[in-house]
Amino acid sequence: MKKIRKRVLAVIVVLVVFTIGTVGYWIFSAGMPDGLERTMENAGVGELEPVYKAPLGYGGDYPMYVLMGAVGFFAVLISALGIAKLMAKKNETQPDR
Repeated sequence: MKKIRKRVLAVIVVLVVFTIGTVGYWIFSAGMPDGLERTMENAGVGELEPVYKAPLGYGGDYPMYVLMGAVGFFAVLISALGIAKLMAKKNETQPDR
């Protein structure tokens, strides 16, 4: 039970740090173009139509950005735990060498 509490606390800490960190992102960089955008502006080239449109975006404002970050975090966490369980099961079925 103690391990589960530590893991839940670790997840909460990561999410809080992410949420606080995004404030800095939005304050300092959201309105400024990155290197690729700056180069395209200087060259007079516009963005092309995307080849693939993702089902979820990054969000255009702070709350949506935090929500999408949390969705991504939990998707990776669940995937990693699932893979770890499958690998543990595989190791249990193989005899020791």
